[in-house]
Amino acid sequence: MKIRHRLSLLFTASVTVVMLLLYFVIFYYSRDFHRKEFYDRLSARVDLTEKFFLEESRLPADLALQVREQFLLKLSEEKEWLLSPNSPLPDSLAPFLAGKIAGLQPGDEIQFLDERRHGLARIYELDGRHHLIVVTAVDEFGHTKLANLKKILLFSLPFSLILVGLIGWFSTRRALMPLERNISRAREITASNLGTRLELPPQRDEIHDFASIINDLLDRLQGAFEFQKKFISNASHEIRNPLTVIAGEAEIALSADRPAADYRQSIETIAYEAERLHHLVNSLLSLARTGGEGELPDKEDIALADILNEVRNEVSKKHDTEWITWPEPDTEMLARKLSCNLLLLRSALANLIDNAWKYDPSRKITVDIHYQVHEWHFMVEDQGIGIPVEELHLVTEPMYRASNARPYPGQGLGLAMVDRIARWHGGGLQISSAPGKGTRALVRIPG
Repeated sequence: MKIRHRLSLLFTASVTVVMLLLYFVIFYYSRDFHRKEFYDRLSARVDLTEKFFLEESRLPADLALQVREQFLLKLSEEKEWLLSPNSPLPDSLAPFLAGKIAGLQPGDEIQFLDERRHGLARIYELDGRHHLIVVTAVDEFGHTKLANLKKILLFSLPFSLILVGLIGWFSTRRALMPLERNISRAREITASNLGTRLELPPQRDEIHDFASIINDLLDRLQGAFEFQKKFISNASHEIRNPLTVIAGEAEIALSADRPAADYRQSIETIAYEAERLHHLVNSLLSLARTGGEGELPDKEDIALADILNEVRNEVSKKHDTEWITWPEPDTEMLARKLSCNLLLLRSALANLIDNAWKYDPSRKITVDIHYQVHEWHFMVEDQGIGIPVEELHLVTEPMYRASNARPYPGQGLGLAMVDRIARWHGGGLQISSAPGKGTRALVRIPG
């Protein structure tokens, strides 16, 4: 069942319950009011009956006649009894008054109801003797009004429910119309038209917020698809080049007998391209390893001294570390521990030093480590070619290379991997640079 139908039924059912309760309260209190009002009238009749029957001898004849004509027997089917509290009760009164009269004081009264007939009994004292006056009557007017009220309520209920159901159906249909339109638009979104977005209703409600969230999700998905296409295109190009060279050199070497020097040159070319391909594949695998969600693997507490030694050893395999200015933290700082993945953090810092070495012919490379506001700051600074300011926000995208870096060897994967490693440690990578003035890369890791 659709939400629109469920909401309509729920709305109708809720209003039905409320209306039934309201009708019941109206009818109950109307009946109670009429009963109370009729008992008040019976009480007045009892007073008049007492005056007429008990004091008739004291009233002038014309006044007694006037009282009888104007006040008595005015209620429908009214009956009066003047009894002694100890005298036998008529059969019609016995079920309601038997056992209840004893102990009553003058002025006390008893109300009772015999089906449609209301009754009221009261004790009077006259000449030192107690008398019981009982008046019963039928509230024809009240019963008629209650019957009419019942008819009105019963007949108005189905029409009210039909009206409420229609209002609920049209209201929910109108309220959910933007959602239904967005469902139709969502069905049209495929990989080929990820640029389609859901409609945002003018009013800021839950449907607007949901559509906005879905649009944000589609923006991220579109960016991921475009990045993937670009990444695959660039990676394919980078992988194809060394493979083409290797295949070409192999074909040339095998096409005819050649001097040993030619074979050696071909083998060296193949080895160089194979090493380049090996480095590219390793970089891609490292980037893929940092591309998962959740906690980093094998995260543990590592002393700063161990991290620094690991980075030095890794860099010394490729470069002369005498050209690099290394940090000299005190013994207390070296002993402090950092929660990290040693393999990934070492790879990130080594990549920054590799980049600095590659793009700084002067080899004026400075590495610094310091602790600031619950964060470790790992800084690598060079005096190389720098990065154009307008391209700084792009250099952390995989396979992207700055325009002035293209003459240098590389695949554009190093900074992307460093950025991911820093972010998934809970920190980040900050790069500041200017063409011809060098680059400063800062890795922040919580600690």
